[in-house]
Amino acid sequence: MVRASRGVMLLPAELLAALRQLQAVKLCVDLHAAVAAERGYASDPGVLTLATRIGELHPQRDLAAALGRSIAPDGPEGEPWVVDGASPGLQKARQRVRELKASLMKAASRLVKQTGVSEVLQDSYYTEREGRIVLPVRADAFSRRGSLTGIIHDSSATGQTLFVEPSELIEENNSLRAAQMQAAAEERRVLEQLSRSVGQAHAQLRGNQLQLIAIDAIHARLRFADAYHGLAPEVGAATASEDEEAMGRFELIAARHPLMVLSGVEVVPNDIVLEVGSALVISGPNAGGKTVALKTLGLCALMAQAGLRLPTRRPARLPLVRAIVTDVGDDQSIAANLSTFSAHMQHVCAALAAAQALHGGTLVMLDEIAVGTDPEQGAALAEAILLALTEAGATVVTTTHYERLKLLAQRFPGRFVNASVGFDLEKLQPTFRLLIGVPGPSSALTVARRLGLPEPVLQVAQGLMDEGRLRVDQLLQEVVAERDRLISTRQAVDRERAELRRRNQEVAKREAAALEQAKSRKQKAYDAASAELRALHAEVAELRKSVRKAEKEGKIDVALGTAKEGLQSGREQLAERREPAAKAPGEPPVQLSPGDRVMVVSLGKEGEVLAVKGERAVVQVEALKTTVPLSELRSLRAPTRTRAKVKPGVASAIHRWEVPEALPSTAGKHFGEGAAAIEVGIDNSVDVRGARADDALRAIDRFLDEAMQRDLEVVVVIHGHGTGALRKAVREHLAEQPFIHRTRPGMQPEGGEGVTVVWVQP
Repeated sequence: MVRASRGVMLLPAELLAALRQLQAVKLCVDLHAAVAAERGYASDPGVLTLATRIGELHPQRDLAAALGRSIAPDGPEGEPWVVDGASPGLQKARQRVRELKASLMKAASRLVKQTGVSEVLQDSYYTEREGRIVLPVRADAFSRRGSLTGIIHDSSATGQTLFVEPSELIEENNSLRAAQMQAAAEERRVLEQLSRSVGQAHAQLRGNQLQLIAIDAIHARLRFADAYHGLAPEVGAATASEDEEAMGRFELIAARHPLMVLSGVEVVPNDIVLEVGSALVISGPNAGGKTVALKTLGLCALMAQAGLRLPTRRPARLPLVRAIVTDVGDDQSIAANLSTFSAHMQHVCAALAAAQALHGGTLVMLDEIAVGTDPEQGAALAEAILLALTEAGATVVTTTHYERLKLLAQRFPGRFVNASVGFDLEKLQPTFRLLIGVPGPSSALTVARRLGLPEPVLQVAQGLMDEGRLRVDQLLQEVVAERDRLISTRQAVDRERAELRRRNQEVAKREAAALEQAKSRKQKAYDAASAELRALHAEVAELRKSVRKAEKEGKIDVALGTAKEGLQSGREQLAERREPAAKAPGEPPVQLSPGDRVMVVSLGKEGEVLAVKGERAVVQVEALKTTVPLSELRSLRAPTRTRAKVKPGVASAIHRWEVPEALPSTAGKHFGEGAAAIEVGIDNSVDVRGARADDALRAIDRFLDEAMQRDLEVVVVIHGHGTGALRKAVREHLAEQPFIHRTRPGMQPEGGEGVTVVWVQP
C-alpha cells in the first residue's frame, strides 16, 4: 500500500491482500451491526468497546468491488492473477490468444503427421520454447538438404535433438506472440489503474490494518481464554485511599496457574487475597506449592493488565500496577561474578528503587528472600527488606522458611499476612492448597523422610533440633492438617447443597409439568362430559317427541316401555364407564326447607336450598343453580333466617320421570309469523359480547346445559352486532346442536340482530 501511494504498480498478490483486508473490514462491520441490533446486546460492554474500533474502519466498498471483479487467488498457475472480466479489452485480447493458440496447435498436430516431416522427428509430439511452438528434430536429419527447415530455438542436453520452429508455423507463432503482448499490455493497464485506486486509499487502508490487528488481538485473547475457561477480571486503581474500603485489592478466588492449566496438569485452585501495600508471607514445606502460588498471582496480574481473562472461579479483582519486580530462581553467574546471594540482592535493590520512585503501585515477588547466606543474618536482612518495601507502599508476596518472618503478622497486623501450603501427614504428601492467615511449618524432616532419607540420619537430625521449635513445628503441622480437613468438609457440604438445589429445581419443573398436564386432562374431561351431556339431552328430547306422538296415536304404553328400556340401557352404559366413587359420609337429610345449607356430594361444594320438588331439590352453588336428587345432599347446619309460615293448601301433583305426563309446550308462540317477543332477563339469557369465538361458544354450551336442567324451552343468546363474525359463529354452532329445535333473530324489543332466540326443547 505504501508502494502504491508512491505510484508503483502492485502485483496481483499485493492487490489480493488489499482485497482480503477490505473483505475482513466488511465482515467486522456487518457482524457488529447484526449483534448490536439483537435484543440485550446493544448495551453490552464488549459490544460498546468494539464499537469504537469498528467506527474507525473504512469499508471502501467501491474499491473492494473493483478488486473483487478483477483479482482472483487461483490463476492458471495457481497464483493470484487478473481475471478476464477485469476489463472488456483484456477479455477480448485473451480470447484472441486462446483462439490463435488453438489454431497453432492444430497446425502443429497436422505437421507432425505429415509425410517427410515425421521421419526427421525424434518423437511424434510438439512442444514450446520461449513461448513458441517447436518440433523435436533429430540433429543428423536437420542438416540434410531437403529436410525440415526452420529456426533452431534449443537443443537437448546430449545435442541429439534440436527444437526447431518450422517455417510453416513462424507466421502463426508471430501472430500468437503479438496477441500475447497485447493481452499483457492490457493486463498491465488494469494493474496500474487498480494500484492508483489503492494508493489513493492508502491512509484509510493503513488505518484499517491497525484496527484489524487490534480486533484480531482481542479475538486471539478470547480464544486463548477459552482454552482455560478464563473469566474477565475487574481491574481498578492501585493506589491506596484514606478510606480503607476504597483501597486497591488483589482478590483471586479459586485461581489456578495458567501455564499448568494449559499443559493439562490437574491444578488445585487456591484463593489469593491481598491488600495493596501489604505483604503476603507464604511458608510451608518444600515442594508444597509456595512458588506456584507466588507465580500464579504474578502471572494473573500481568495477564489482567494485558487484557487477558484469568483462570478463576469468579471474576477476579486486581489493581493496575505500574511495575512488577521479581526474584524467582537462581541467577548466579560465573561470567558476571555473581553468587546466588549477590544475584538476589541485585533484584532486591531494583525492587526498593522502584517502590520508592513510584510511591506505590509496585508489585514485588520474592521467592525465598535473602537465602544463600547465614540463616540468622539472612532472616534479619529479609525482615528489614520487607519493612522497607511495605513502608514505600509496595505490595509484596514472598516465600520463606524463616520463623522470624512468620511473626511479622502478629507485630504488624494488616500490614503483613501469613499464608501456608498444606501437607497431608497421613499420606506424607503436599496438598498444594494455600491457606491464608496461618503460617506453615517447614516440615523438613517429614519431606526428607518422604524423599527416602535414611531413618538413622533423620533420628540424629531430630535429636539435634531444639525441643521447643520441634513442638511448634509439629503443632503447626496439626493446625494446617485440621484446617485442610475443615476445608475438605466444607467443599463436600457445598457440593451436597448444590446437588440439593439441582434436585429441588428438577422437582419444581416436574411439579409444574404435572400440574399443566392435569389442567389439560381436566379441560379434556370437561369437554367430553359436556358433549356427552348434550347427547343425552338430545336423546331425552327425542324420547319426549316419541311419547307425545304415541299419546296422540293411542300407543302410550308401548312408547313408555321403549323409553324406559332406552333410559335403563343408558344408565347401565354410564355406570360401566364411571369410576366407582367413594361413599359420601353422613345420611341424606330427612326434611329440607328453602334456606337450608347443604353439601352437594357430586360437586363437593356447599350450597343453599332454593326449593324442594319431591325427591329433588334446587340448590344455589356459588353462581350455579342446579337441581339434584335428595340422596346427593348432606345437611350442614340449621337455617339462619326465620322462615315465613305457609298456610296449608292443596299440593299440586308431582311429575316424575317414571310416570311422565305430557306437558303442553308454550315455546311455539314465540316463533312463526305471529311470534310474540320474549321478555329477556338474567335467567333466560347469556351475554357473550366482546368474547373470543371459542370462549363465547364454551359459555353458550354451559348456559344451554343449565337451561335444559331448569326445563327452559326458550332462551336468548346476546352476541351483539359488531363485525358480524361472532354472530355468524354463534348461529352456525347452534345449527349443529341436535337438541336445538329452532332459532330466529331477535325482534326489535328483544335486541334485533344483536341477539338470537333459541328453542331448546321441542
